[in-house]
Order: sequence, then C-alpha cells, then structure tokens
Amino acid sequence: MEYTEIIFQIPTKDADIAAAIVGMADIGGIYIEDYSDMMECELVQQTNLVDEELLRRDREHVRLHIYLSSDQNPTEYIAFWQERLTAAGITYMLTRDKVQEEDYASCWKKYFKPLSIGKITIIPSWEETLSSSVEIPLYIDPGMAFGTGRHETTSCCIEAIQERLRPGNRMLDAGCGSGILSIAALLWGAERVLGVDIDPNAARIALENAALNRFSGTFQAVAGNLLHPEAALRRTLAEVGPFQVVTANIVADVILPLAGSFREWIAPAGILIASGIIASRKAEVLAALTNCGFQLLEEKQKNDWVCFILQT
Repeated sequence: MEYTEIIFQIPTKDADIAAAIVGMADIGGIYIEDYSDMMECELVQQTNLVDEELLRRDREHVRLHIYLSSDQNPTEYIAFWQERLTAAGITYMLTRDKVQEEDYASCWKKYFKPLSIGKITIIPSWEETLSSSVEIPLYIDPGMAFGTGRHETTSCCIEAIQERLRPGNRMLDAGCGSGILSIAALLWGAERVLGVDIDPNAARIALENAALNRFSGTFQAVAGNLLHPEAALRRTLAEVGPFQVVTANIVADVILPLAGSFREWIAPAGILIASGIIASRKAEVLAALTNCGFQLLEEKQKNDWVCFILQT
C-alpha cells in the first residue's frame, strides 16, 4: 500500500502546539523527530549509544512526519494544517512524498531514543542490551500502529497505569494501537488485558509487541469497532470483563459516544483512564463522562493534552 508522507519542519519551541494542531485531523499515523533533548536522556548518558551522525542532527527544529493512506486527500489536509499553523504564528517548511508501507513502518527507526516513564522504560525492540540498565523494560516496535510513548497522551496513560492498576486487575485497552498500554499494564501486574482496535493491523502489531516482552498475565488483542460492536466482540468483552481498569487513549470524538459503554464494561469502583483529549475540549468530555456516572479523581495535563482518571 502507498502512503503520502507529509513533513512539517518547525521550531522546537512550537512543537507542542503544532502537534496538537496536526492531531485535530483524522490521520493515519504520525511521529515526531525531535533531537532537542537527546543528550538529557539518562540511558544515552549511561550507555553512550548515540553515534556521531545523530549528534550532528538539528536540535533547533522538530519534524512532524504525517502519513496519509491512499483514500485520504493530502491537499485538503495540508490546507487545513497550513491555515491553523499560520493562524498560530508558527513558521514551517513543508515537504511531501510518496512512501511504500514497508518504508512507513520503518521510518521511526531512523533515530534512537529510549524513554523512561516512572519505573517503565520504553526501548526499541532492536536494543535488547539496554534491559540490564533499567528497572522495567518495555520493548516496542510500533510498525504501522500508533504508540511509542513519546506522545503526551501515551505517557500520561502509562503514568496513570502505574499509579492506579493493581496486581491481578483486568484491563480493557480501547484503541490499543501498538499495544504499548496493554503491555505496560501486564508488566505492572495485570492478570488479563484485552486490547481492541478498529484497525486489524494494529491488533496484529500489538500481539507481536507483546511477544517481545516477559509478563505473567494474559494478553488478547482483537480487531473490532467499540462504537458499534458486533456479536463476537460483545461476547469477548463479556467473557474477559468486567474490567477493573479501562484505558481509552483515543480522541474526544470517540470518547464522547463511548462514555456510556465504558460504564457498562467497567467493574464497580473501577478506574477509567481517558486520554487523547485536546485541552480545548476537556470540559465537554468531562461533562459527558460525569453524566454517565464517573467521578473525576485526577486530571493530568501535558502541554495541550489532557488525561482524566475517573472512578465509577
């Protein structure tokens, strides 16, 4: 399959706002190439694994790599992003090209940057030697699926999992993407995790990533539409649930219609971790969740992204 790769090069100081603007659209995939704080990474300092080429990379700018599938019109998306970036006073350089699926899947491997979130350190799957220098290694190779831990919404969810999930809990990962939240939960002691994603490719990648890690619990990933679950998905939800923890690192437009369903799937006194919410819509999302019987326990915010931790 062929994708259109769109690259916005922007000043590092504007990275968060620009990423939020890009995230407003329904896009197939994105990664942020950012070397600004590379030398501050603890593992880089300890292991000295960054080569000379990486040390010469531009640290004054970041590059937003966006991938659109063949059924998405790049001209319309680019016009939308250009208008929003200009309105926000963000300068940029734009390039676009065609890439094959296998190139898209490996693009993010061009740079190396492990990421520690609490006691869990996310490590690219090919850097196995780093496991001895971290407390809980989480190996990941996202391929075509969203989820490397770099995005604020993902890191907030991983923090919340470590704070709220208890050993033996069952968790539903709604919109599991690469499986990163599911794997974090299993490494933290979850007994069973069900990952659901509308993209069959994501469900496959999540299972492959789970196989890279060692945990004692059980992981199941299935393709399905939680907004309109078919009979097979409903049976699976009933079989694995009710869930003590539900994560939904998606977007406001999906969380809103799912609010009532979360209440149905979650166990009494269960925890809902809802993220992927742009700050401008947090009041709207919180109102919908509280109207469905959830009580807000904590709100995390990183830059323009919000994560709610709620309880039934």
